[in-house]
Parts: sequence; C-alpha cells; structure tokens
Amino acid sequence: MDERKIRILAVDHNPLLREGISLLIGLHDDLEIVASASSGSDAVQCFAQYRPDVTLMDLDLPSGTGIEAVRQILDLDPAACIIGLLTYERDAAHSRALRAGARACLTKDRLNDELISLIREEAARRPPR
Repeated sequence: MDERKIRILAVDHNPLLREGISLLIGLHDDLEIVASASSGSDAVQCFAQYRPDVTLMDLDLPSGTGIEAVRQILDLDPAACIIGLLTYERDAAHSRALRAGARACLTKDRLNDELISLIREEAARRPPR
C-alpha cells in the first residue's frame, strides 16, 4: 500500500537554495515539494492554496519578515508545521521564530545533513487532517 507523501512548501529568497531544497527532497519517495515561494506574502498565499504538511520558511526574507509569514500562516492553520531556516546558528530570529510558533529551526549550512529527518519528524507530530 502506497502511503501519502509529505507535502512541502519551500520558502527562500534565494532561487538557488530553493532549487537545492527541491532537488534534495526529490531524492526521497515519501516527500514532495508542492510549491515554492520567494517572499512572505507569496508564502502565505501558497500555504492557503496548497495546505502543505510542512513549510520550510526562510526567516531572513528581504521583503517582509519570515517571522511575520509564520504568524500569518498560523492564523490560517494553528496546527501548521513550520521549520524556520536560519543563516547563522545564534541568529536572533531563532528565538523569535519559536515564540511565533515555528516548530523547529535549522541553519542553512545543516540542511543537507538534517533537513530530511527533521521534516519527517515534524510531519509525524502534526495532527491528522
């Protein structure tokens, strides 16, 4: 029996990083990118349209903050599973993102090593729809 894939929204202002995340996700049969966005407002619109299981949110978006997008997504769906993506380990956005409701944060330099297991772990914690 084929299990449902974990549906992911990837949000980052850098198109190269979005493409890299898509390629990494594409290597795993149980995961799929359903949408990607480069701004907070696009992220909220994509979330509303696709209702992904996991949202990967760049917390350092140039047009509006990723933190505000986290809040807006959680207003749409309080059970949304959001993983914040940080540039630096001791980034102040880390604590702000967790206070805003992100489930976890990961620095971009650790995406290759930890992203897939974190997506699976957080998706499993999300209440069923």
